[in-house]
Amino acid sequence: MKKISTLLMSAVMALGISASAFAAPVGVVNVNAILNNYPGITEIAQSVAQEKARLQDEFNKQSANMSDADKQALAQKLNQQLADFEQKKMTPVQKKINKTILSVAKAHDIDSVVNMNAMVAGGKDLTEEVIKALK
Repeated sequence: MKKISTLLMSAVMALGISASAFAAPVGVVNVNAILNNYPGITEIAQSVAQEKARLQDEFNKQSANMSDADKQALAQKLNQQLADFEQKKMTPVQKKINKTILSVAKAHDIDSVVNMNAMVAGGKDLTEEVIKALK
């Protein structure tokens, strides 16, 4: 009986090892590099910076004679406007990048892709292919 359980355990362990040998590879991407090389990202960053400057000017003009509580409320309102503006500009970029990452991963039969910063070791680097595909 002991021999059978030992054989059974050996078989289970062997199956586990062989199953992991056939596991799909994991892809990794450097999200910052992809974003920095995204076509038009400089213009998007400039428009966000311009909007931030415009809202700062608006805050300076409107808050001149306000109480601290009113200034804080105005700052919150304007910060939300800036966040909404930035999200409106970046959402299409994020969607296109994600779609391209998935497309490149699929071409390599990769089911999972993680940010390179989250990976300790291993993984197939897809960053350059994603950057090329976005251009």
